Amino acid sequence: MVARKENSAQVNAAMVRRRFAELDKGNFTILNELFDSAYVLHFPGIPRPLSLAATKRFYGMLYAAFPDLRHTVVEQISARNKVVTRWTARGTHRAEWMGIDPTGKRVTFGGINIYTVRRGRLAESRVNWDILGLAQQLGATELRLQFGGKRTGAAAAG
Repeated sequence: MVARKENSAQVNAAMVRRRFAELDKGNFTILNELFDSAYVLHFPGIPRPLSLAATKRFYGMLYAAFPDLRHTVVEQISARNKVVTRWTARGTHRAEWMGIDPTGKRVTFGGINIYTVRRGRLAESRVNWDILGLAQQLGATELRLQFGGKRTGAAAAG
């Protein structure tokens, strides 16, 4: 995938949008097409980045747990070889996810991916997404916030 320099940011942004759309359709072969074989995925709290093979396993588990998962690209900024994408995802919890048995609950969560593109392929990603909010929606945890000595539930804090 080679583009003229002035169009590379647009081409890169379109590639990232395609990545979201194809995975949402269940097309996991897109990972072989768009991702570099040396791709790495950085998640907060995980000491080492995930390889492409580990990333494929992660997406397999995610979409198995939320088979109707769909992403909406809310905002995207692309410059040179970087693409920043803010997204929202919605899906129904139908299978085990990170030790949580299926709840049948419909969830919504958001995140931001920062992709690095090299030689026309996705080479690296740094992801920040609302894993705590997702866990709360599945009933796995309860967040308590404290304001001026008064303890209140997260729902009341919004």
